[in-house]
Amino acid sequence: MYVIYDDFYLKHYNGPSHPENENRLIAIKDALKRWKFKNKIVIQKPVTAADSQIEMVHDKDYIEQIMNLSRKGSISYLDADTAVTEYTYKCALLAAGGCFGGLDLIFSGKAEFNRFFAVIRPPGHHAFRDMGSGFCIFNNIALSARYAQKKWGIKKIVIIDFDAHHGNGTQEIFYDDCSVFYISFHQYPHYPGTGYHSETGSGRGKGFNMNFPFKSQTDDTDYLTAMMDIIIPVVESFRPELFLVSAGYDSHLLDLLSSLNLVEESYYKIMSIISYLSCRYCEGKVGIVLEGGYEYNATARSVLETIRGCLDEENFSETGDIDGLKSKLEINSDFENQKIKNADVLESVKAIFKV
Repeated sequence: MYVIYDDFYLKHYNGPSHPENENRLIAIKDALKRWKFKNKIVIQKPVTAADSQIEMVHDKDYIEQIMNLSRKGSISYLDADTAVTEYTYKCALLAAGGCFGGLDLIFSGKAEFNRFFAVIRPPGHHAFRDMGSGFCIFNNIALSARYAQKKWGIKKIVIIDFDAHHGNGTQEIFYDDCSVFYISFHQYPHYPGTGYHSETGSGRGKGFNMNFPFKSQTDDTDYLTAMMDIIIPVVESFRPELFLVSAGYDSHLLDLLSSLNLVEESYYKIMSIISYLSCRYCEGKVGIVLEGGYEYNATARSVLETIRGCLDEENFSETGDIDGLKSKLEINSDFENQKIKNADVLESVKAIFKV
């Protein structure tokens, strides 16, 4: 698959001792170099997005605010955790541009692969139309969805967000939009305090926003159960033309910014299910965008497992059956006998979405 990366992303600076720093990407880069499957990935350089492209999602005044704060060269804060420094604006444009370039690659008709992973920063899913927050400047995943719709004519998109923190910016941007189905797994209660299961969209977007607010210490049993019992039938009804993934790794049990209990293999299993769905409904087309993850080595290992979950495409033909997928992921009677920690949440979501 394609991996979008550039050392320029290392230049974004959030201040001393900030968890969202260049070491996140350095660890991923080093892990990719040592990976036994590195021959199965192709590194692609990003191209800088234009301001007019960022306006697909963000207000012009907000874009100019980030540009002007960066020009100052000193450190400025959008909130207590979100800094703008000399290279922030250019890094944010390059982050969005990396996603656009990944989409161009997989939709070009000449692509070697139909999936990409954008290893970028700053992250994006807490960015609103007119405001950055939670370490995020421009909302890369939302911009990716709008770019795919505008440039490539994609009508229906599923975004799956497995960051430990609810993607409040992404949810708000698409809350009244029936063309983008946003699905979020996150710890609750936790920052930013949104993402309850009753938040399902409004207006034309009602029924196209799904939240799994999981308790602390939740492991992948609940994630995989939700995907098998709820997300698969919902996707079958929606029939997307593209999957986008907000890939946050602060849901790893070693990450100190949450208290969820995913491990590296959890991300392989989650991504394998997304891969299966993408092969059934959209010719395997998936764009993965880095969000959080602040235990750097655990994040790097988890990124490798996410990519590994994309490398089994040949096993997920359009006629592939769900029983084969369950067998592959060892979702069997032993798995089903494990204790579900969030049964109330899963039952509520099932009832809301009638699955």
